[in-house]
Formats: sequence, C-alpha cells, structure tokens
Amino acid sequence: MRFRVFVVDDDKYYSRLLSRQLERNGAFEVQTLRSGEELLERLDKDPHLILLDVMMPGMGGIETLRRIVERKPHIHVIIVSAQGAVEVAVEAMKMGAYDYITKGQDDLIKLDTVVKHVQEKLAMSRELENLRSAVSQKYGLDELIGESPAMERVYRLINKALRGDITVAIQGESGTGKELVAKAIHFNSPRRHGPFIVVNCAAVPRELMESEFFGHEKGSFTGAHSRKIGKFEQADSGTIFLDEIAELDLDLQAKLLRALQNREIQRVGGNETIQFDARVICATNRDVIPMIREGRFREDLYYRLFQYPIPMPPLRERDQDVLALADYFLEAYTRDDPAFRNKKLSAAARQYILQYAWPGNVRELKSAIERGILISEEDEIQPADLLIDGRTMISPWSERVTLAEAAEGAEPQPGGSPNGMSNGEGPLAISGVPIGGDGGEIKTLEQLKRQAVERAYRLCEGNVDKAADELGIGRATMYRLLKKYEIMG
Repeated sequence: MRFRVFVVDDDKYYSRLLSRQLERNGAFEVQTLRSGEELLERLDKDPHLILLDVMMPGMGGIETLRRIVERKPHIHVIIVSAQGAVEVAVEAMKMGAYDYITKGQDDLIKLDTVVKHVQEKLAMSRELENLRSAVSQKYGLDELIGESPAMERVYRLINKALRGDITVAIQGESGTGKELVAKAIHFNSPRRHGPFIVVNCAAVPRELMESEFFGHEKGSFTGAHSRKIGKFEQADSGTIFLDEIAELDLDLQAKLLRALQNREIQRVGGNETIQFDARVICATNRDVIPMIREGRFREDLYYRLFQYPIPMPPLRERDQDVLALADYFLEAYTRDDPAFRNKKLSAAARQYILQYAWPGNVRELKSAIERGILISEEDEIQPADLLIDGRTMISPWSERVTLAEAAEGAEPQPGGSPNGMSNGEGPLAISGVPIGGDGGEIKTLEQLKRQAVERAYRLCEGNVDKAADELGIGRATMYRLLKKYEIMG
C-alpha cells in the first residue's frame, strides 16, 4: 500500500524540496497543495499524512488544522513552522497535530524520522485492527472438525492452497463451512497479517454491488454523500472472500474480470486507477457449469476464479463427524456458563443426530445443539429438545423433503449427480436406480427409502461402497440402513 502525503505550502519551491525528500522513498505518493482551502476540498482523498504550513495567505494553518481535526481526526498532521513561530507550532500540537518541524533548521533531518514514526504507528494500528477483527470472528479454524475421509481430502487441499496465491473456489451446499475454509487459508498463509474482507454477493442489492466492490467518489450517484472505499481496496495486502459468487449479474462479472486480470480498480464516478494486492477466494453453493451453458456466468471469469476448487462435503456424507461436531458445539456453548455445564447428549439424542439428514448441514446442527441446551429441563438432552423436524431423516435424496411438504405436493429432487440435476426422467431415479411405482399406489417415504436401498444394494451386487455412492449417502449411513431393513445381516 502506497503512503499518501499532502504537502500544503504556498511556497512552491519549499513544497518541491519536501516532496523530493519524501519521494526518495518509493512507497510515498506525494501531492503538493497551495492553500488550506485547496486541502479541505481534497480531504476526502484520505491522505495518511499532511505537512501543513502555519503561515499561508487566506486560511492559515491553525484554522485549517482545526477543520481537519473536526472532519478527519484520524489523519496525522505535521505542522511546518517558520523559525520564529515555534510557540504557534506547540499550540497546534495541543489542538491535535502529531508533531512539527521548523523550516531551515531541522526540517529535512527531522522529516524522515517523523514520517517513519507515522508509518510505523499506522502499520501497528492496522495490524491491531486486523487482530481484533480476527478475534471477534474466532478465526473459525477450530470449527473445521472431522476425521472422515471426505474432510481429510479438504484438509489436504487447504494445505496445498497455502503454498501460493492461487485463486481458490470453495464449492458446497449452504451450511457446510465454506467461509471457515476461506478463513483457514487466509489465517495460515503469509497474508495472515493483512485484512480478511468478506463480500456476500447475494446480500447486496444489484445496483449497489459495483460500489461495494470498488468504492465510489462523493457525488457519483444519488446518496453518495462521501467517498467510500470498496472491498477490494480494503483487502489490500490481505484476502477478499467473495461468497455466493454465482449470484453476480453479467455486467458486474465483466467488471470483476477486468479487475482480476489487471489487479486494479476504479471507484464509481472516479478516474483514478488504484492498484490492489489481495488474494481472491470465492464460494458458491451452485454448480456453475450449467450456468455457463445457459449464458448466466461468464466462461472466462470461471477460469479466472475456479483455478483451484475445494469441494465441501455435506454433513450427511461425513459419517461419524456429525457426533464430533455436536460434542464440540455442546462444549463450546456450555464451557463458561455454570447453568449449563452439566448438559450432555443422551444416547437417544446421539442416535437421533446420526439418523437425521441435516439438510442445513453444520449450520443446522449448531443451531439444534444450542436449542437443545436451552430447552432441555434435565441435564441429558433428549431428541425432542433439539426441535428437529424428525420427519426429514436420512433418505436417498440429496435434496430432502419432509412428509408435510410431500403432503402439500412437493416432490423430492434427485441430487446424486454433481450438477444437482435429475438423473433420469419419469419415475424418480437415483444415479440410474429408479424407485417408486407407476402412480397406481401411494407409498410412504419410508417405503420408498427401503426400496431404494434394497434395489441399489442388489444392482451393485452387494458392493456397499458402490451402492452408497450411487445413492449419494455415506458408507456408514448405508450400513445402518442395510441393518435397519435387515437387508444384510
């Protein structure tokens, strides 16, 4: 990040002298201004440091300082005084100036030292803010829990992603922990001391998204009462996480592509080109390939963003991880509260948790555990305390439908294939294994589930792993269903 300095002095020769002294350090971006009035007009440019002359025609340095402190108290101001105006400089420091230098005496010698101190102070403030932000988010790293083969693959992919700055795309259903993976990559990478900036592309109105990404200048549109720094600029030296990236409209996709290709942006309503240095991580719960075919997602942007995909498994495919996560959430919630310290999951609740389909994935599990802790009257949390819709239990479909929804005419959508599309036409099919009848009789979901498991097991010639894969469920779940329905001893 370049360090912006404004030199304000009506003496153009002295301004040039200070500017050249500063520009010897390539990290400085120096602008010279001739008056206090001109400075106040450009104050929205947010300089990091202002070198302000005391004696100027028109608005003097002291009045200018007072207005700076009123509008932008965070900006560091160094007063530049004549040799006979030291008392004025000291008074200015009482008003909020950071330091002062004296023309023709210690100006060039002291200038480098004072500016270096300001740089160090700003760097420390920025790092402290990043640390506070990280602590408030609890990093999210500890919630990446699980030892299932599916999660082991995720850990390996995260570890490899730390080796460079390649753009990462995290794909998975809602609630699977995509943002946690993004945080794990950022906070374990060389960029961990920089900011971690999140943009939810589905939560910001379409007409405001460009401003959210790139910022805007004052007056660039109705309601733009002041300059806004965009998320890409905020993420400089860190990581920007673009959640729900598939929700961007095509116009903004084109602008995002240009920004990523050139590593530079322009604020809305501005002409200044701003370089940014941020790693990009995106996430989506949708399959983008069909969107490309339908013209709803740019193919060139896809290849720019999806350089390194990390698929997140749904909770129903993580076998015993569900209980490890449940225990973690239980311990985390009850740790510091004496009223809940003795709470634990009953054997019935643990079994119930294993059998439930968890369409909302880890997020739904966390909410269920928190509800159970608050609702349960006894130390042991029972299944009813979790307030789970027990009618949505493990079934052959990735997209679950409750009995209540079925009664209202909803139909389960097969989700066994990676693109989430139907695997066949006519009767409901699961990876080519049709179930259901010809419409002549109504079967319960439990009957359909048993029929699907039995048929898949038979068609896969007793190969449990293959049958589980065909049904889109975990191996442990398949074994439980085979035992439950006495299909396999």
